[in-house]
Amino acid sequence: MTNEEIHRTMEFIIKQQESFAESMGKADSRMNRLESAFVTVFNMVTETAKAQKELTEKVNVLAEAQANTDERLNILITTVERYFNDKRNGESRG
Repeated sequence: MTNEEIHRTMEFIIKQQESFAESMGKADSRMNRLESAFVTVFNMVTETAKAQKELTEKVNVLAEAQANTDERLNILITTVERYFNDKRNGESRG
């Protein structure tokens, strides 16, 4: 191999190395952006899961309160119906 060929080969290798280094720099930059985006998405999912759990707990409390209200309302309705039925029955006897 002549000195000129060695010199061209060395220049080629250096250019390839520069190109590789540039590509690695771009890849590192993309990786950093992806990592940041992943962390953001992970945090959003975590917060959404927490909010969903809290919402589920609140819906359960609300459902229990609704059941209590329904039960009390049914008692009131039954009492009022008895009152009016007894009054009607009392009036019809007279």
